[in-house]
Amino acid sequence: MAKRQYTPEEARERKNARQREYAKKTGYAANIKSQKVNSKRYVLQMTISTDSDIIEKLDSEKAKDGYAGYIKKLIREDIAKR
Repeated sequence: MAKRQYTPEEARERKNARQREYAKKTGYAANIKSQKVNSKRYVLQMTISTDSDIIEKLDSEKAKDGYAGYIKKLIREDIAKR
């Protein structure tokens, strides 16, 4: 019996449907929705030639407890000073 050939649109929709079903089963969809509602993301872009000291410090903190915690700690200390 020959396998049915799907059009690119049908194949994409089938793939998306499988992904949605998997997300429901695993709770992934709820997790993503919660993240969208309850969190924010900030991205920093650093230049290696001019910000190498900052990059080194963040890399060393990442090895300890994570650089996000380090940055949050610095910001909270700055808030407390004011």
